[in-house]
Amino acid sequence: MQSHEKPYDNIVKDCFSEHVGYGSVLNHVIEKSMSGRRTAKPDSESSDKMGMSLQLEAIGVGAQNDDAPIALQMARDIENNHNTNVAKVASELSEKQCIMAELEWSKERSEKENAITYYDSFRKHEDIDTNLRRERLAGFWDEIIEMWKRHELPSDFQSQNKWINAGTAYRRFVEPLDIAHYYSTSEGKGNYLSDGRPTRHKVLQKWMEEKEKTRSSRGQSGRTKLASLTQDSCFWAQVEEALKEMKNLEQGQHQKLGSLEMFEGYATKMINDRNISSDVFLEGSSFMEWWKEWKEYKKSRFPVWRSPLHEIMETEGCKG
Repeated sequence: MQSHEKPYDNIVKDCFSEHVGYGSVLNHVIEKSMSGRRTAKPDSESSDKMGMSLQLEAIGVGAQNDDAPIALQMARDIENNHNTNVAKVASELSEKQCIMAELEWSKERSEKENAITYYDSFRKHEDIDTNLRRERLAGFWDEIIEMWKRHELPSDFQSQNKWINAGTAYRRFVEPLDIAHYYSTSEGKGNYLSDGRPTRHKVLQKWMEEKEKTRSSRGQSGRTKLASLTQDSCFWAQVEEALKEMKNLEQGQHQKLGSLEMFEGYATKMINDRNISSDVFLEGSSFMEWWKEWKEYKKSRFPVWRSPLHEIMETEGCKG
């Protein structure tokens, strides 16, 4: 005679997806944790027993099924753990935002007092305080990424505006410092984009891009002024690679010309879209160093050379 009770695995999924609402992530967790083993039953005298029975009946699972209360209790435990973890990282985020404010103050001082980008300033001289702040922020976001990978945070954590915005602000502000550190050390012999970029930045960028897909459907108008922070957090790595390509080109490696023209197109679009910040155009910036070398190279071979970027730079269209 066939039993009319739901199979154990289905009970587990019903308890999670229909009552707790964690969807596929919790299904994955529960399938792994319950496969091939059973957990001790909860105390039959528990004060929660009546509540469990009502919840199980609501999804068509008989409370007499021994496995159902176990699955429901596990769902509750995971929910409680998620809530605890979110509260913990939210509290730590407040502290880390103070560190971000300290870095912002350093950035403004560097630009106003020394007329140098905070990227180039850190690139040439890694002061201890800035480096410690950079490392503390890296540790915080590395831990969040690891917790998310271990399913210790809600399955929709990466799509919540609070964490999308915080992660994007961190990446756009601090990744330039990570790039500067990479190219100022022996690591810089390679290419940051392919060899040195930390996982945290890749994951945070992916979270933002996934969120942008839903936001773009609502329609957004373009910028009319330059961004306060360069939107591509890897911009300075692109500049560093362009500077290396210029050296190779000057040494006769003419095959590098194509990649430099691609970089020129990339920079032109960044400026036209106003996705670049004004500090990029400070006289001593690495970008301006590249531009001067590139313009000199082009002019030496094509005296009447013009390009969209040339027009922007020569007419100060980059200041808008």
